[in-house]
Amino acid sequence: MEPQSDQNDQPAVEQNEAKLQRIKTKCLPGVKITLIISILLSLVSFIIGIWGTHKCPVEDNIPFFLIVIGGIGLLSKVLTYVREKLVKLNDKTQYIMSVLYTVEIVFLLNGSFWVFKVYKPSFDPTDDDKYCSKTVYMFAFAYLFILYGMVIVVICTFLCFLGCILCVVATSDDTDVEAQNQSETQPIRQ
Repeated sequence: MEPQSDQNDQPAVEQNEAKLQRIKTKCLPGVKITLIISILLSLVSFIIGIWGTHKCPVEDNIPFFLIVIGGIGLLSKVLTYVREKLVKLNDKTQYIMSVLYTVEIVFLLNGSFWVFKVYKPSFDPTDDDKYCSKTVYMFAFAYLFILYGMVIVVICTFLCFLGCILCVVATSDDTDVEAQNQSETQPIRQ
């Protein structure tokens, strides 16, 4: 009976793979647009960081933060693309990606400290020690503010989804419908 079960499962597996392929095809344009926006954001961050290297004496690390975050963002996107195209490198790039994401999280935390610590710097270049270029500071501030806002939205969405699942589970009937259907269709043996 087992081989017959495997034969019955094969069309279901093929159907699931076909559905997955259709979903991938439909989502591909959105993924590409998101990737392009992410690459542009990383590139702009990197360029503003380099441009503002000596333009923020109130906290010299803010331009450095932008350079590192932009560089890691660009590198991670390139590695993701390479990993998808060259499956052989999949194992090697996973370790590199893990290290990059760890460094990115550390720099996000440090960057948050550096940026929010000096809120609101002087944008007047004559205020030597209190000065920070408005472009550099406002970009770093907006980057972090939007990033944390997106994280909060994702967490709230996840919690709402989890709450809905728990409500469905709590209010669902515990009867096993499949077991009932099988017992109804199988003849009783004596």
